[in-house]
Amino acid sequence: MSKVSTMPDQALEAFIDHGTVSRTIDSNASEAEGIYKALEKLGIDWSFVGDKLEDEGVDSFKKSFDSLLDSLEEKANSLKLVSL
Repeated sequence: MSKVSTMPDQALEAFIDHGTVSRTIDSNASEAEGIYKALEKLGIDWSFVGDKLEDEGVDSFKKSFDSLLDSLEEKANSLKLVSL
Protein backbone atom coordinates (compact mmCIF):
# COMPACT_ATOMS: atom_id res chain seq x y z
CA MET A 1 0.00 0.00 0.00
CA SER A 2 1.39 3.43 -0.90
CA LYS A 3 1.80 6.17 1.67
CA VAL A 4 -0.37 9.23 1.04
CA SER A 5 0.41 12.41 2.95
CA THR A 6 -0.39 16.05 2.32
CA MET A 7 2.24 17.37 4.71
CA PRO A 8 5.99 16.91 4.75
CA ASP A 9 7.19 13.84 6.65
CA GLN A 10 9.13 15.96 9.15
CA ALA A 11 6.02 18.00 10.02
CA LEU A 12 3.91 14.85 10.34
CA GLU A 13 6.50 13.22 12.59
CA ALA A 14 6.66 16.34 14.78
CA PHE A 15 2.89 16.36 15.12
CA ILE A 16 2.79 12.67 15.98
CA ASP A 17 5.48 13.31 18.58
CA HIS A 18 3.82 16.22 20.41
CA GLY A 19 0.70 17.41 18.57
CA THR A 20 -2.86 17.32 19.81
CA VAL A 21 -6.00 16.88 17.74
CA SER A 22 -8.77 19.10 19.05
CA ARG A 23 -11.41 21.53 17.89
CA THR A 24 -9.93 25.01 18.38
CA ILE A 25 -11.64 27.17 15.74
CA ASP A 26 -14.31 28.38 18.13
CA SER A 27 -12.85 27.43 21.50
CA ASN A 28 -12.20 31.02 22.59
CA ALA A 29 -14.30 33.27 20.38
CA SER A 30 -14.52 36.07 22.96
CA GLU A 31 -10.72 36.37 23.12
CA ALA A 32 -10.54 36.45 19.33
CA GLU A 33 -13.20 39.16 19.23
CA GLY A 34 -11.20 41.21 21.74
CA ILE A 35 -8.05 40.92 19.64
CA TYR A 36 -10.03 41.83 16.52
CA LYS A 37 -11.40 44.97 18.19
CA ALA A 38 -7.99 45.93 19.61
CA LEU A 39 -6.49 45.74 16.14
CA GLU A 40 -9.31 47.89 14.77
CA LYS A 41 -8.43 50.51 17.39
CA LEU A 42 -4.85 50.46 16.06
CA GLY A 43 -6.20 51.37 12.63
CA ILE A 44 -6.41 47.97 10.96
CA ASP A 45 -9.06 48.15 8.24
CA TRP A 46 -10.48 44.62 8.06
CA SER A 47 -12.27 45.31 4.77
CA PHE A 48 -8.95 46.30 3.20
CA VAL A 49 -7.21 43.26 4.69
CA GLY A 50 -9.94 40.93 3.41
CA ASP A 51 -9.94 42.49 -0.04
CA LYS A 52 -6.14 42.30 -0.23
CA LEU A 53 -6.08 38.65 0.81
CA GLU A 54 -8.83 37.84 -1.68
CA ASP A 55 -7.04 39.62 -4.52
CA GLU A 56 -3.73 37.93 -3.73
CA GLY A 57 -5.41 34.53 -3.40
CA VAL A 58 -7.22 34.86 -6.72
CA ASP A 59 -4.03 36.09 -8.41
CA SER A 60 -2.05 33.15 -7.01
CA PHE A 61 -4.72 30.69 -8.16
CA LYS A 62 -4.81 32.30 -11.62
CA LYS A 63 -1.04 31.97 -12.00
CA SER A 64 -1.16 28.32 -10.99
CA PHE A 65 -4.11 27.62 -13.27
CA ASP A 66 -2.44 29.39 -16.21
CA SER A 67 0.71 27.35 -15.58
CA LEU A 68 -1.34 24.16 -15.57
CA LEU A 69 -3.01 25.11 -18.86
CA ASP A 70 0.39 25.89 -20.40
CA SER A 71 1.70 22.49 -19.29
CA LEU A 72 -1.34 20.71 -20.70
CA GLU A 73 -1.01 22.58 -23.98
CA GLU A 74 2.69 21.64 -24.23
CA LYS A 75 1.84 18.00 -23.51
CA ALA A 76 -0.97 18.01 -26.09
CA ASN A 77 1.37 19.54 -28.69
CA SER A 78 4.08 16.97 -27.96
CA LEU A 79 1.54 14.18 -28.38
CA LYS A 80 0.45 15.63 -31.72
CA LEU A 81 4.08 15.59 -32.92
CA VAL A 82 4.52 11.97 -31.84
CA SER A 83 1.37 10.84 -33.64
CA LEU A 84 2.37 12.41 -36.97
